[in-house]
Amino acid sequence: MISTGFKRDIKLAALMLAVLLISVGCRAEAAPGLPKTSPVERISVTDTPMNLPSLPVPTSTEASLQETPVNLAVPPVELIVPSLFVLGSTPTPMTEPLASPTATTRAFRQASVTPPPSMAKMRITKPGPYSKLSSPIQMEALINSGDDGLVYVDLIGENGRLMVSEVLDFRNYDAKNFYISPEIPFQINSAAELARLVVYTRDMFGQMISLVSVDVLLMQMGGSDLTPPEVELEPYRVDTPREGTLITGGTVSINGSARPVNNNPLIIELIDEKGAVVGSGEVQVSQPSDGIAHVPFQLEVPYTVTRRVRVRLAIHQESSTRIPGVIWMTSTILFLEP
Repeated sequence: MISTGFKRDIKLAALMLAVLLISVGCRAEAAPGLPKTSPVERISVTDTPMNLPSLPVPTSTEASLQETPVNLAVPPVELIVPSLFVLGSTPTPMTEPLASPTATTRAFRQASVTPPPSMAKMRITKPGPYSKLSSPIQMEALINSGDDGLVYVDLIGENGRLMVSEVLDFRNYDAKNFYISPEIPFQINSAAELARLVVYTRDMFGQMISLVSVDVLLMQMGGSDLTPPEVELEPYRVDTPREGTLITGGTVSINGSARPVNNNPLIIELIDEKGAVVGSGEVQVSQPSDGIAHVPFQLEVPYTVTRRVRVRLAIHQESSTRIPGVIWMTSTILFLEP
């Protein structure tokens, strides 16, 4: 049997041998010139996709990386300004200062917003004024049909007699504004006669809404000789009051503009549903000039009513030729209270 002391000596010897082996291994690790192993296999790259230059391999595995300083200083920029040379003689300095300009005061009229001119909604486009016409008259007109859907056409002789009166029925038309081209036959006893061709419409109460006309020369024989139309823009425009406005206080203040069809004054009437004139007035408007389409006007029209009344504000001009009567008329609806 092995004694206990011998076992202890064997364990002590084994322990010393292990310590000796560990010490020898550490010295071998620290010894220079011995190759080191790495758990990662390194693959050398011989060709690069971008053909980069090869870098020198450091001789020492522990070579330290050194930062190369970058010179960020901006080189100075020299600004070159070319010299300005003036050809000619050198001016002599002025001994006296220039006099200060005197301020001029000019008065300006405040600009007003003027609506653009509009074409007349109802007008005779053929024949023009003083056209020579043989029977039948080939008339063309733009009309705005009335409440009853009818259009009235009259031919008036130079002594005021009614030569022709026709009623054109457009009640089956859906449109309110359209062209018509009726033929108007006539007979005269003389070789020629001055006449007036009149077209107008009425409302549900029989009151006139609009009227247009043209003076022509009727010929018993021969062909027609036409002139161009003279009135194309709307002759009378009412800016205020607008259609359907309720007016109180006994006076209607009218602001509008006009392009008169002759030199007679504008006559303005307030006509109720029964045809009675409850207020009227007139204003003289000059003919437009210098490219102005319409000349503005203002008028105060007094009226007398005892209750609320629906009236038609009608503007018209009377004839200045041998044939009397209204030659142009437009209207709009207002409501009046005392």
